[in-house]
Order: sequence, then C-alpha cells, then structure tokens
Amino acid sequence: MSLNLNEIFAMLSDKVPAWGPLIGMLEFRESKDAAPVASDGRVIYYNTKKMQYYTPSTQMFYFAQQLLHIQLAHQQRGEGRDPDLWRRATDDVVSEMLIADGFQQPEDRRRRPEAAGVSAEELYVRYYRQAEEDEEAEEAPPELEKPPQKKADPKGKRQGSEHGAKDREIEDPGLAKAVEGLAELLEPSMQMDFDWFPGDTIRDGMLRERFRPYPVPHAEILLDTSASIDAELLRTFVRGVKGLLAEDAVVRVGCFDTKFYGWQEVRTMQDIESLELIGAGGTNFETAIHAFTGDAETRIIFTDGYAEMPQERCDAIWLVYSSTPIHPVGGRVIYVEKPEETEQDEIDFLIT
Repeated sequence: MSLNLNEIFAMLSDKVPAWGPLIGMLEFRESKDAAPVASDGRVIYYNTKKMQYYTPSTQMFYFAQQLLHIQLAHQQRGEGRDPDLWRRATDDVVSEMLIADGFQQPEDRRRRPEAAGVSAEELYVRYYRQAEEDEEAEEAPPELEKPPQKKADPKGKRQGSEHGAKDREIEDPGLAKAVEGLAELLEPSMQMDFDWFPGDTIRDGMLRERFRPYPVPHAEILLDTSASIDAELLRTFVRGVKGLLAEDAVVRVGCFDTKFYGWQEVRTMQDIESLELIGAGGTNFETAIHAFTGDAETRIIFTDGYAEMPQERCDAIWLVYSSTPIHPVGGRVIYVEKPEETEQDEIDFLIT
C-alpha cells in the first residue's frame, strides 16, 4: 500500500475542517526513525517504509493522532513529566478521542478504555502511580545483602564543580519550628490551582471548545545550596511546604549557587528523601530568579541572603535564614530569627 500524503491530508481536512489550516502551517518530514509517525510539536515525521504496510484509514489515524497532539499542546503540557509515561498517556487519550469520532484504530493497537473521557494529565497520574507501585513490588527483599555504598557527604549535599568553593557553616536555625509559622503565612496563597486547556473531545469533525481544569505545579522552591547546610534542614523546609498542599499536589525543587542545577519534582513525601542537593561556591540570585518557569502560582527562594540582589523584579517569597537584610525588587521577605538572637522562646517572623 503506497503512502499518498496529499490524499491523506485531503481526507483529514474533510473529516476535521480545523486541521486544514494546521496542516498548511506544519512541516512534514520523512524519517527512518519514526515509528511510524511522530512529532516534536512543530514538525511531523513519518516513516514511508513502515506506513506502506497500513491501509489508508490506518495511515490517516496515525497522522490524525499527531495533529491532535499538536492542537492540544501535548508537547508543552508535558514539560517536567516523565517523557515515556506522558507519551503513553497522551497517545491513549488521543486514540480514544479519534475512535469516538469514527476513526479506525490500527489492528495492532490495543484499546485503552480507561483513557476515554479523561484528560492526559489525569491518565498520566494513574500511570505514574502504577509505575511507582510496580517499582516498589520489584525491589529486592530486605534480607538480601546490599552492595557497598559510597561514603556520604557529612552534610548530605553533593558539591558542584565551581572552582574555589568554600564551605560556610550556618548554625541550625530550628527550621522545624519555623516551618509551622511559615505554613500559616503561606496557606492563603497556596490553595489548589488549576490551568485550562481546550477540551479533549471532537465531535462532527470539530474540536469541541470545552475547557477542563488540571492541576499544575503549585510551588517552585529554589534552595540556596552555596552554604554548607545540612541536607535534612533543607528537606525539612521542603517537607513543610509540601504539607501545605493537597496530597496529589506537585512541587518543583531546584538547587542553585552560581549555577542552577535543574528542577526535581516532588509528588510524595518519599520524593523529598531522594532529592539531590547540589551546590558549592558563591551565590548568584540572577541565576535563581531566571530559573523559575512562570507556571507555578507560588515561588519561594530559601537563602541566607549573602549575595547581591538582582535588579530585575521577581514576585517570589524570599525566606532568609539569617539576620542579613535584603531588599529584592518585588515579592515578600521573611526573616527567620534564630533562637539565640531573641529573648522569646518562639521564633519570630519579620515580614517586609
């Protein structure tokens, strides 16, 4: 069976009129690596050798699948998620949408009834939790001898590659107590938030403009790891913020010094224990504020404040675990006074 792109595009445009202009704007490129059709959100790749074995209806299904992925912005919505699980979830959701609208599913593809009528985000959460359960079930029995472990950093933090890195000892400010007060301060702004995307169903050849909510990352936390701070101190803070949110809420955590070391997602309290805390050397707050993605409602910077403030505005909450005064442009500053710095038994919070 040959592959006639013009014929397929004509059939798709007749089936879903909104795809006509979309097809005209996209680039279609032949690729031997596509299996059999794939996209990166801008270019659709197709494998002629593989596609020639399918009927025209199946060929149309595979191209329709990628068009829906692009129209529903699945590439952008998948940022920060496990790529394999996200691809599986979006493929299953889109396939059920196409089948419901009369497209013929490939014979070698298994139906996923659980994907019908749900968003890709909802299905991703199910697959993610199932993967976690499967991973736990495959863990070795506790009686098996574990391989020798490398000696841990006494501070529980891996050093970055900065030259001239210096340890700066900071006395434990009693963060466990501080988090309780922090929770009360942040709770009003940390309610469940939602983002909105086009509906996940098509009827009569049209993508229905039905909007559905899905949870987005509720908070992004940047940890200033330039100083020698005990890992448990940092994890206690993250644990306190995570405790403010719904059980299934997502928190992104990132470490920075003069570099930003990437985001790590925290979905469960267990994830906090496996956070990779990296840092050494100085502190660059310009690097920090540019690391925020902009899609989280609450942004928090956990720092000692020992660096020059950025001139650029950043609407974040700066939690300073020292008495160093800072004056960032925008946002709020919360100073956590250490017990030895006050005559009161409880830690005070000074908000500016």
